[in-house]
Amino acid sequence: MEKINEKNFNFYNQIGLDTFQSLAQTGGFNTFVDLEIAYRYIQSNENIIEIGAGYGRCLDFLIDKKHEGEICAIEQSAVLCEHLRKKYSNTIEIIEGDIYAFNSKHTIDTALWMWSGIIDFSVEEQAAVIKHIHGILSPKGKVFIDIPRIGTQTIADHLDQQRIKLTTDFGEIECYIPLSSEMKMYAEKAGFTRVDEINYETATDKKRTMYILMK
Repeated sequence: MEKINEKNFNFYNQIGLDTFQSLAQTGGFNTFVDLEIAYRYIQSNENIIEIGAGYGRCLDFLIDKKHEGEICAIEQSAVLCEHLRKKYSNTIEIIEGDIYAFNSKHTIDTALWMWSGIIDFSVEEQAAVIKHIHGILSPKGKVFIDIPRIGTQTIADHLDQQRIKLTTDFGEIECYIPLSSEMKMYAEKAGFTRVDEINYETATDKKRTMYILMK
């Protein structure tokens, strides 16, 4: 299995919170348009895990919504985890680690994997991690996966319509944007019974696709 995610790991330890937040604003994610779409499908008492919590954008949204269910966040970067623990230690469980190794002692109803998190993984990794997520979800569980819309230009260099590379002062990351057919194949093999696909645009006109995989 090609492990792109391991290659990309150092980028997130180096990027810095200010740059992370600036990229969110450039992408139009600071208005939470993606999360507003996702939250239409979520009950206020559902238990939620966020995969790749970054600087806490999704957590801020859920707190602002006064979400009643349990919330936990998993993040690989020790640097980002330190920030998250300082900011949310009294309200949210912060777990430092890899989603592959995560097994919750609580029931998880919803997994949020937003802002292109899945594209940091290779095809094989994407299929494997979606299968793992299926296994940690409750019987009626669902996962939200948000990616750039196929065929649109991102801030990265496009090797083709699916493979992109971003080179910055903080390092380089390689990414793979799955096709709709691939997302549906991952879902079917993992055991999900339904996939909804929503195209939308952010506040800065970035074209995005959100997939909702449901058991």
